[in-house]
Amino acid sequence: MGVADEAKGKSKPWCYTVEQPPVMNRRRLLCLLFSMFAFATSSRSATTNYVPMKVIQTDDVVFPRRALEMGVTSGLVRVSVQVDEHGKLTDQLVTGYTHPALADAAVQALKRWRFEPAWMRGERRSATVDLNFEFENRGLVVVDLNAHSYAILQDVQARPGAYSYGARTLRQLDAIPTPKKVVQPAVPGAAAQKQEPVVITVFFYIDEQGRVRMPAVGREVSAEDDAFAAAAVDAVSQWEFEPPMSRGEPVLVAARQDIKFHPAR
Repeated sequence: MGVADEAKGKSKPWCYTVEQPPVMNRRRLLCLLFSMFAFATSSRSATTNYVPMKVIQTDDVVFPRRALEMGVTSGLVRVSVQVDEHGKLTDQLVTGYTHPALADAAVQALKRWRFEPAWMRGERRSATVDLNFEFENRGLVVVDLNAHSYAILQDVQARPGAYSYGARTLRQLDAIPTPKKVVQPAVPGAAAQKQEPVVITVFFYIDEQGRVRMPAVGREVSAEDDAFAAAAVDAVSQWEFEPPMSRGEPVLVAARQDIKFHPAR
């Protein structure tokens, strides 16, 4: 069940019945999820030809002086970044930090970095990846793209006071965010050949203003379902919600939504 389903009190994911499949504009490639939600890959064949995105050039992340002046000597920052099929940084979202000054330093540095896009089945793909920054008072900043390290950071986040800011889960909200705008996906022509429904799960964040950020699908999506995944990501990226609230304050929340495509009849 996804966030839009819960908001409407439904027991099933959104369904889109194909009647006259339009020709889909594939201008936007689907965005592959690398480690943002640290899920297990369920299909070996889907990842056999997968090469994750890489950071190929970095700029130093300087421990901010103002943090030191405030007595901050170490800390953690998590930033989710999206890179397009050409390796260009298209968006970044801070999803957790122990001090805002450290988050500012991390974001300013990574804007100057260079990336290599992900590859799947011989094609360049856009991708979403978590960058984990560990600050130490010696001036050292360790950047890690390792999913295991991400799991460790999640454990640290669970400790009281570990993060002063972090993404919430739907269970931590005062109420499920109400959708203000839901865009139906453009159904690809491939649906005409489908005999069974196709379900695509889109992972994303809803920020404090109710905007969808970092929509992505898992890389286990099969080649024959690429067009459906691209349509689902494109549609969800245009959704809008009432700001998520926790204890009366707007917050960032991690969400997911199942998009179901019925075969053409």
